Amino acid sequence: MNKKITTGRRNKTLKQVLHEMREKTIIDIEKQLGQKLDPGITRRIETAMDDGDWATLDLDESVDYQVLEMRYKTYKDIADAFRRLEDGTYGLCERCGKEIPLKRLKVEPFARYCVPCLTSIESLEKAP
Repeated sequence: MNKKITTGRRNKTLKQVLHEMREKTIIDIEKQLGQKLDPGITRRIETAMDDGDWATLDLDESVDYQVLEMRYKTYKDIADAFRRLEDGTYGLCERCGKEIPLKRLKVEPFARYCVPCLTSIESLEKAP
């Protein structure tokens, strides 16, 4: 089969996967922000809270913020993957230069390394 056709189909599939993940991430972020910004719920909660409730709320807000940060990082990773797709480097391992299998990119669309290289990098990071 012609390599150009295969690459074109692969890029089309990868672009679709990235679009789907980006849309899901945006929806998740909007839902979380919507929950935090609903003034009616906030007023009802604030009127019935004691000191223990406030401590729990502070902890919950911290966790919510961390989840929002993780989702935003995912969004940035997806945007970076789109830039690499436009540059023609998306789907190529940044370490060895080989194509990252489509199966891996469907699971983690913003992957930068193939599994063997990622395993090697992680083992080097864990070494004392």
